[in-house]
Amino acid sequence: MVLSACFPRLEALIADAVAKGARCVVGGHAYAHPRHPSGQYFAPTLLVDVTPDMDITRNETFGPIMVIMKFTDEQDALAKVHASPYGLGSSVFSSDRVRARRVALKLRAGMTNVNDFGVNYICQSLPFGGVGISGFGRFAGPEGLRALCVEKAFTEDRFPFVKTPIPPIVDYPIMDSEKGYKFTQQIVAFAYSESWWQSIKAGLRLGKLSM
Repeated sequence: MVLSACFPRLEALIADAVAKGARCVVGGHAYAHPRHPSGQYFAPTLLVDVTPDMDITRNETFGPIMVIMKFTDEQDALAKVHASPYGLGSSVFSSDRVRARRVALKLRAGMTNVNDFGVNYICQSLPFGGVGISGFGRFAGPEGLRALCVEKAFTEDRFPFVKTPIPPIVDYPIMDSEKGYKFTQQIVAFAYSESWWQSIKAGLRLGKLSM
């Protein structure tokens, strides 16, 4: 993952961050190993006081670079995370498990671990994938298996004598748009109400509107 051809890009990202106020505590450059002079090494780097306007927060480095950003509260932390166009894996660390879970569930990322890192990848029954420009689709888990399938929707009448023609009130040309709109509302209420009583009332209204 660390190739010498990438080093100028990594150093440029670090230089941009430092120029905008970040501090490079350690590293920040290619490393000349005394015993392996032909090797390709980049010094482990720690950047602090990083802010969302720095290029390094919006680019994948694929190098041994850690950035630390300060935040004031949960909303500020989420805003800083979501300022990045990426959203693959994430972790939330906290001694307060309730708070950690609350923040983790709000993160816009394909995978999130609480007080751990990358453990989701070990659980092959879980889907692996990201959001944003971190890609789309999933592998592993039921979602990954479905991605390898050509899914097909299929319907048929359960009872041969039951047909589903378009009701005249909402068939084109629609003669009364207001009445047609109310009819559609009641169809939704009939099918998706939270109680049987609400569905029954919606059914009665449908009958009246159909007259």
